[in-house]
Amino acid sequence: MNRFPKISLSLLVPTFVVVLFTVIVTIQFFVERSQLQQDLAESKSEQITSSLFRMRHVVESALSNQDLERIEQEVSLVGTDVNMQVYALLDMSGEIHYANHVIWRESNAKSVLEGYQEQLHQNVVTNEQAFVDIDFERLEIQVYYPLNSNNRYSYSNTINLIYLEYDISGLVSSASDQLLARFVYVQASGLIAIIFFCLTLHWLLVKPLKRLSASARHVGEDSFDADFVSPSKEVADLRDYLKLVSGKLSRCNKRLNDAEQRWLFAVEGARNGIWDWDLVSGDVFISDRWKEILGYQAYELDNDYSVWESRLHPEDKPQVLLTLQNYINNKTDNYESVHRLRHKTGRYTWVLDRGKTVEWDSKGSPTRLIGSITDVTGDVKTQRLAPSKNASQSNLTDLIDRESLANELYDLQVYSRKAGQFSALLMINLNNFKLINDALGRQIGDRLLIQIAARLTGAFSHVGTVARLGSDEFVILARNFGGELEQANKRALALASEVRQLIGRSFSVSEQNLSISARVGIVVFEGIESLEPQTLLARADGALVQAKDSRSNGCAIYYPHYDENSRPFDLGHELKQALASEQISLVYQPVVDQAGRLHSLEALLRWYHPLHGFISPKKFIPIAELSDSIFELELLAIEQACHLIRELQQDEQQAPLISINISSRHFHQSHFVSMVVSKIQSKKVKLQNIQLELKGDIFSVNADEARLKLLELQRHGLKVALDDFGAGLCAFYQIQGIGFSQVKLSQHYLNNLESSTESINVLNGVVDLARQLSLPVVGKHIENKMQLHKLTQARCSYFQGYIISRPLNITDTKQLIQSQLSLSVVT
Repeated sequence: MNRFPKISLSLLVPTFVVVLFTVIVTIQFFVERSQLQQDLAESKSEQITSSLFRMRHVVESALSNQDLERIEQEVSLVGTDVNMQVYALLDMSGEIHYANHVIWRESNAKSVLEGYQEQLHQNVVTNEQAFVDIDFERLEIQVYYPLNSNNRYSYSNTINLIYLEYDISGLVSSASDQLLARFVYVQASGLIAIIFFCLTLHWLLVKPLKRLSASARHVGEDSFDADFVSPSKEVADLRDYLKLVSGKLSRCNKRLNDAEQRWLFAVEGARNGIWDWDLVSGDVFISDRWKEILGYQAYELDNDYSVWESRLHPEDKPQVLLTLQNYINNKTDNYESVHRLRHKTGRYTWVLDRGKTVEWDSKGSPTRLIGSITDVTGDVKTQRLAPSKNASQSNLTDLIDRESLANELYDLQVYSRKAGQFSALLMINLNNFKLINDALGRQIGDRLLIQIAARLTGAFSHVGTVARLGSDEFVILARNFGGELEQANKRALALASEVRQLIGRSFSVSEQNLSISARVGIVVFEGIESLEPQTLLARADGALVQAKDSRSNGCAIYYPHYDENSRPFDLGHELKQALASEQISLVYQPVVDQAGRLHSLEALLRWYHPLHGFISPKKFIPIAELSDSIFELELLAIEQACHLIRELQQDEQQAPLISINISSRHFHQSHFVSMVVSKIQSKKVKLQNIQLELKGDIFSVNADEARLKLLELQRHGLKVALDDFGAGLCAFYQIQGIGFSQVKLSQHYLNNLESSTESINVLNGVVDLARQLSLPVVGKHIENKMQLHKLTQARCSYFQGYIISRPLNITDTKQLIQSQLSLSVVT
């Protein structure tokens, strides 16, 4: 690394001040000289113009009196000025009639005068406007001055211009010399002042600093001596501070040694084993606890990298090394791995291994990593664990099952009553886990569950019990939340937030970085009611439903009124019966352009239950996505949409584009493209008449495969739209090169438009971005004129919402198409 040379302040400060002063004075000199030249030239130009005004009257008077000798006298008088290089009276042809040099007379100006321009001469005479030019390079003034013509005298028609060139170099040179003399005086005076300033600075600052610097070398030693007087307050303060540092240094060293001993004690007493790896030297430190986890004494293993790598399970080793290398190469944000290490006895121990970079080189590459391993053998088993080995535990994650969880809940309520402390049940639901399972396979899904279980137990086992309920649900039982309900609720929400953040960090599974989020439903109790475990779990499940609300930040606490809002029947079971008994139908909401012309229709599912009436899609579609019912619903929507198109074609009506919502889970099925294409073709409908509407979360799993599948759909002729555009479900770079037929704005952009200028600017920015990508923008969920007005101003291509048209049944839809009625978009 290059280092600057060390220069004494005694030299550095004077040099800097002198150079700075010289630069400033020099710049000022050139600026003033330039201004002086300008002022002198303009002043002289005004004098010349005044004399030419007088000369014009003299010439006109002489010509009218035929007194040509007077003109000769005036020209001769002007010629006495040594700076007057050219002074000539010309006619329109450029012939010189009078000049300050006799030799030029009766000659053409173009031949004898270098600066003369005939065209400029004619322009000046024609416009009767004098032309004055100051040439600072040649230091001269050039003037074309017109004379008034008088047709009563034939001679007056010949002389019509005075042309002169005046040399101002002598004038400028004299003024510059005076200016230079003044600046030399200023420079000399300034240098004297600088010398005095530097001597004062050396006495007040530099000399005391040198002495203080010499004393600082002995801080903390008996030879330290800083007893000197300084007139500078800052130096005196620094001297006093060094005295304090010298006195504290020995005490700090002792405290540091004590702290190091306490840290070592804490590390060895904790459950985690510590490792420290210097990537440059290759040195590795492993703590005694690290060795103990594998059954070794402190002296039995060397501090060497090979000690760790050689003990990796052969099946885990490639993935673990790849995960570690990806982190070192900055391809992942964190290093975390659940793997097996060989125990001294020969068996393998499951560990949660986490690490973090603490030092980097100048290029930003890691040079030192520190991490820990946690023994999670009691929490994680391989997928080949036999079910009979421990009947009270989940085979996959080895967490306790529902029966054991019920016993734990009974015990926790008893503990809460006796201790007078609130406890909490946290039910954790993994969002989109089924999507990952379907898209990447059950094996990767199981490995992900193992890592989630290890991460949860490693972080929260000290809080209470961690259990797994189902394929994508975990439970944490936590105790000792205090005796006040309000405080207990706050602590439970804080714990739930920690859980969501922990799960929200990316996982590395089989060379893939997976991201998953979670919702948490919370039940806080004190055990007085002695509730059945099923009741507590049901309440937690109700809170989990409330956690879907965007305002809850993914966490919700159970309140009694949630029971009043829950439906008294199983939606999943009823939905299957609804599909079998044809209770599901479609309605169509128009999408129009700015002129109100129908552009397309969005097909929306509706469920009318014979006992419970209409059931909101917001309730039954999330339930359908948890099972295979979502596939049946979406294929039913395609079938009914094709049926409508066929009816319109039979009535010789032009069928509009029909948009059908497709879930991410359905999209990632391996046979999705072929199934959809064959379904539409079997109905004898053109693929171009159908648009599949997808959300950006299709890119959350296997983004490259999702991209290829979208392009395959388009190659077949299907149109593809992106729903909830701008909601953050996918990065903008992921949609490059995919020619979406529409992008539908997220409803969030319609919030606060009436009161927030910032919201309007954000809306305009998102629409403008889509337009620059050549993507037609649909503003949807429009409910009032203000929203419609703002979307129109933002230049959306199409509009959809209740203010334009409610969703229409098939009869009303056909009537709208047949009538070719325009729906008003006037704002």
